Amino acid sequence: KEKKLYAIFDAFSQNNGHTTLSDARYVNALKLFLSGVTPLEYQAYQGFARVGRQFSGAGARIACQMQAIDELRHVQTQIHAMSHYNKHFNGLHDFAHMHDRVWFLSVPKSFFEDARTAGPFEFLTAISFSFEYVLTNLLFVPFMSGAAFNGDMATVTFGFSAQSDEARHMTLGLEVIKFLLEQHEDNVPIIQRWIDKWFWRGYRGIL
Repeated sequence: KEKKLYAIFDAFSQNNGHTTLSDARYVNALKLFLSGVTPLEYQAYQGFARVGRQFSGAGARIACQMQAIDELRHVQTQIHAMSHYNKHFNGLHDFAHMHDRVWFLSVPKSFFEDARTAGPFEFLTAISFSFEYVLTNLLFVPFMSGAAFNGDMATVTFGFSAQSDEARHMTLGLEVIKFLLEQHEDNVPIIQRWIDKWFWRGYRGIL
């Protein structure tokens, strides 16, 4: 998977792929993606690494470890995919700095900050259910279609590579909710409240 991904990155760079874009304004969309989404993936990595250390069961710890590794990989591949553009366009060099300071990025930033400061089970519900089901499907698939339309095959490749991981992340979210509901009937209204809260935040608060 990695060999195929980076082979396309290299081919895109060696053939000056940025010169084949159908619309130069598309680079502005890349700037939004890099400054808005990539830091969220890094926060997801940090959150799952922290939550995994809190669980005592091996199954939950391994699941969180695997997702943390996936999220870190997404961060790296997104940065590598867009690093070629940084050589030729302004505005992509300081995305982490911008994430903390640009006003319109405060909404996705607050989503993850609130999720990470919640309890471990609410964090898993918020990220593995709301973020993975609602946001990533509505983000990655259309964005990669737009990238393909504009001739940006490097971004298309990393998007599909990341999206193939999201199915596994969605499964973790469902299993977490199923596990919590099976523990005690009193958990039902708690989980329902979390789902309502984070589904609304994922759909209305970010989109």
